[in-house]
Amino acid sequence: MRPDKRPSSDRAARPSSKGAVSRGRKKVGKGTGAVWIVLAMILFTLAYGGILLVKIQQEREILITEAERSQANAAGYLAERVTARMAEARYALSFASADLRDTPMEDIVSAARARMTAIGESEIVEDVALLLPDGRTISAAELGGGLRERAGEALDSPSGLAAEIVDDEPAHLILAVPAQLSDGTVGAFVARLGADSVLPDWGDDRVVALADRDGGMLAIRPQMRSARPGTPLAERFGLEPGLVERLANGGGGATSDARFGEERVTFAVAPIGGTELRVYALGAMRINQNAWYRTMSFYGLMFIAPIFVAMGLSALIFMQMGRLRSTRQQLEDNEQRFRVAIEGARCGVWDWNPDADSVFVTDSLARMLGLEGAIECSGQEFLRLFSKPDRERLRASMHGAPTGGEVDLEVLAAHAAVWLQMRGRIVSAGSGDTPDRIVGVAIDITERKGAQARVAAAESRLRAALESMSESFVLWDSRRRLVLWNRKFRDLFDFADGMLKPGMSYDAVEHAAARAIKTVHGGDGNKQAYEIELADGRWLHYSDRPTADGGLVSVGADITDLKHHEAALTENQAQLRKTVEDVKRSQARIADLARKYEAEKIRAEEANRSKSEFLANMSHELRTPLNAINGFSEIMLKEMFGPLGDERYTGYMKDILTSGQHLLELINDILDMSKIEAGKMQLQLEPTDAEELIEQCLRIVRGRAEEKRLQLRADVSDLPELDVDPRAFKQVMINLASNAVKFTPEGGRVNVRGFLSGLGVAFQISDTGIGIAKEDLPRLGRPFEQIESQHSKSHQGSGLGLALSKSLVELHGGTLSIDSVLGEGTTVTVVIPISQDQPIDKDALARVEAGEDIADVELVEAAPDAGDEIDAALIAHYEADDHPADADRARIERLLNDGLDDIGFEADDEFVSGDPRMAAGK
Repeated sequence: MRPDKRPSSDRAARPSSKGAVSRGRKKVGKGTGAVWIVLAMILFTLAYGGILLVKIQQEREILITEAERSQANAAGYLAERVTARMAEARYALSFASADLRDTPMEDIVSAARARMTAIGESEIVEDVALLLPDGRTISAAELGGGLRERAGEALDSPSGLAAEIVDDEPAHLILAVPAQLSDGTVGAFVARLGADSVLPDWGDDRVVALADRDGGMLAIRPQMRSARPGTPLAERFGLEPGLVERLANGGGGATSDARFGEERVTFAVAPIGGTELRVYALGAMRINQNAWYRTMSFYGLMFIAPIFVAMGLSALIFMQMGRLRSTRQQLEDNEQRFRVAIEGARCGVWDWNPDADSVFVTDSLARMLGLEGAIECSGQEFLRLFSKPDRERLRASMHGAPTGGEVDLEVLAAHAAVWLQMRGRIVSAGSGDTPDRIVGVAIDITERKGAQARVAAAESRLRAALESMSESFVLWDSRRRLVLWNRKFRDLFDFADGMLKPGMSYDAVEHAAARAIKTVHGGDGNKQAYEIELADGRWLHYSDRPTADGGLVSVGADITDLKHHEAALTENQAQLRKTVEDVKRSQARIADLARKYEAEKIRAEEANRSKSEFLANMSHELRTPLNAINGFSEIMLKEMFGPLGDERYTGYMKDILTSGQHLLELINDILDMSKIEAGKMQLQLEPTDAEELIEQCLRIVRGRAEEKRLQLRADVSDLPELDVDPRAFKQVMINLASNAVKFTPEGGRVNVRGFLSGLGVAFQISDTGIGIAKEDLPRLGRPFEQIESQHSKSHQGSGLGLALSKSLVELHGGTLSIDSVLGEGTTVTVVIPISQDQPIDKDALARVEAGEDIADVELVEAAPDAGDEIDAALIAHYEADDHPADADRARIERLLNDGLDDIGFEADDEFVSGDPRMAAGK
């Protein structure tokens, strides 16, 4: 995000018409999006409906095919029955022919008639005769005409069968069987079969027919007046003869393309074995209605359900579009606020791409550098915007940032008298396609640099004033530790270089100075004013005065000359008055610097608070799209609405879901951390069973431990109820247990132990993992702090878990400490008070955090505070009893006291080799 590329607030407010045009475009875009969604719904409905219609047609074709198969089977069954009836007559003729083979010729007539009488009793045989070679015909009854001619056709046929069709008469079948006679000649038995009697009646409203090889009708049931023998049945039923021929030659078959009047029917044909005759079967197209109704119901639901789902998704998309517009508006508002905040804080943003060696500079930073507006330039051009001495330092810092360092420099602009503090760090792109960048801010510290220079000058003048004093000066804190001294004090008591150190006790200094002291004269029990006779013969007048915070100021004047030459002191008054005037002038400057410092301090605190609030708001805004990403990727991964296709898509969706969940956890940790830093984290305390919470936490990490074959054990029985926030407590324990499992190699152990201690309830999570080096332990517990670098680390993590756990424990009034040995394992100890009404003593907590064994720490009452922090008074009032110069010294002390009070010295300020280091001033 580069907010400074957008127009400034006054420029954005000027052309109001542009805002109206932008809003109009948004409305048009909204309407266009709705139209596209509706069109997509219509196209989806049409496409999906078309697919279902095709499927329904396919299902209907399957049912029709089954009906055709059933009709074909029925035709085949009828053909078998016709074959059986004709075979019966053929067998009778063959049997009679076999009997005549041994019958004498004189008995042939009687024997043949006896056989033909028996054959004629069959219901399908109308006429039967024996044809002799001499032209005679023997029959049992009167014969119809044309039998001999038809017998010749039958004998010529391979099947011994011929059809006889006579106008206006029923069709017949002529069956002929050769008969060998006893005299060696060959005759023939001939039978005329009624075609109607050969064809069985099927019934059930179906039509069956017997046809010859050309498709001419021989017989049909039920009888039809319009159907005469020889009528082509295929054409009558609306079929091509070639189709019927193909079905018959293929062993039989059926088709649903036949028509019986206006009705579509199923036509089946089956050949009669051993003959050229065929059986036709014609019936209504009968499909499985139950199966058809079930199919139609199924595909109806298949059509309706996705339509409703699509409508629901469309409604959801409309809702999401509304939320997206609201989110976009909020984002624009936040960007506007961020830009105004950046410009108001006198700072700007810069973005360096090391791979392309290009730098983007925002409007506010460009104006501070003397440019007209935002620019994007090369690295060399960016460096030329700063003074020559600072360019190499800035270049080295930039090149070192990708290896884990940070940019933090104070540089001077080349074209403007502006001091800038450059702060930045590497920003990882998270993917191989996008390079890492260095992003940072530049803060205008010109006023602060001037203030620092003025403070340093004032400090130098103050130090010079102290060093120029002819008196010995010593400052002690409230615990009588050495804070500040001047060279006169060191010379008077003959201290060697390096002997005096800040923090030395009063007794140690007094013991070291005893060798230079001969005697001490005067002073009451508190020794507020006394005289010291040194071993070298000099005299000192010392005055000890307490400060308001319990400290002590010791001022010693060399009164050797006063003892011997009273007049010598008068000569020093002029020099003292001059010193006083210098101190007065310094006082005004010091007071002004102190006020400016206080204002800068308040501004920095407000900026830090704004940063935390901004981070919390942005974390909330990021979680909304992440939830959508995770939800939809999980739906696609489970293939709820159909397969994804290529298996690589499943792997990609797993990566998306894993990355989204990891990023969401990171954002949640950042949000919790920002809440804690901003002071907005509110604990929901309630009496809680610690054993139950620990079991819940271990169940969460047990799966990961079993994958690594770790021994995960817990001993948390017999613990009292704790007054804690269950969610926060579980978050701490899950973080610590997960870290233990993560950094423990396969086959290791992770133990969780809870017990009562003198401070409260202690929980220890120990493992046999990789351990932590002793020098790395102080870094742990800081936000985003990890022992491994980003380029070499072998375990995933953001570095927030331990910092967040430590903060949550401290919110409960407890403490978190770490004890680890590199290569052997780590033990994390969490101590929490049983009840928030009985907090743990701060000194005891400090001892635990310092590494002391918790078993050796006893709960003690807090000692009363030794006193407030010392104010900045360095010199107390000087009593002027019998010494003429004491009044002047008192005035000097008051001036020094006022000046140092404005600077703001603290009780723990240290001065090494006489140079003060101001804890608050810098």
